[in-house]
Amino acid sequence: MLDVILLLSLGMFIISITMSIYRIIVGPTIPDRMLALDVVSYALTVVMGIIAVISGSPYLIVISFSLALWFFIGALYVARYMEGEQIGD
Repeated sequence: MLDVILLLSLGMFIISITMSIYRIIVGPTIPDRMLALDVVSYALTVVMGIIAVISGSPYLIVISFSLALWFFIGALYVARYMEGEQIGD
């Protein structure tokens, strides 16, 4: 039962990633594209976590957490850049 739920959630996240990639390509403004890129990055992190649970590999969970932290830091830098502030101020 748990395997079915994990596979269904994996499929839903993959659909979410493909819809967000469409928004990255078509997005009318830069903030729309950046938000879609954020969604893709965090959805990929969750997909890695689901794959780690399915395969039973604890290393993938550690890698997905570290990637989520890097994605968060990158989103902060992009937000500061879009506001026109210098990084480090």
